[in-house]
Amino acid sequence: MSSVEPGMALFRVVRYWSRRWTGAGQAVDAERGRDVMVTEAVAALQGDGGATVNQVADELGIDQSGASRFLAQAVERGYLRKVPSPTDARQRNLLVTAKGARMLAAAHRWQESVFADLTADWDAKDVQRFQAYLQRFLDAQQRRR
Repeated sequence: MSSVEPGMALFRVVRYWSRRWTGAGQAVDAERGRDVMVTEAVAALQGDGGATVNQVADELGIDQSGASRFLAQAVERGYLRKVPSPTDARQRNLLVTAKGARMLAAAHRWQESVFADLTADWDAKDVQRFQAYLQRFLDAQQRRR
């Protein structure tokens, strides 16, 4: 296999896995992937009062109308629910439902199993180092926001 530059390698990984559904035992399913993506974003952002459509759009790097459409689907499927905004009665925020939390738990189990499968023949110290580097990379990403 030919070597690629680190930035290219990163984006190949992102491109490949962004097209896979993040759930145990499921085939590629774009709609399910979007449900996981928006539910994960709401879970990360919701705090006590819920997440706004604009916050989710920013988190995902998509426009507000796209986020709104994806969120509406996730609400319709029962993964999210709308609640009144604590700061603006005209606005609705989003919270993860119990069904959404179960879906995310399944997605997280699948993600962990993929990581374990891909690193199964690695030395344990290499896996730990790689995991630490991934966390360091994510921390740097968060600081740049």
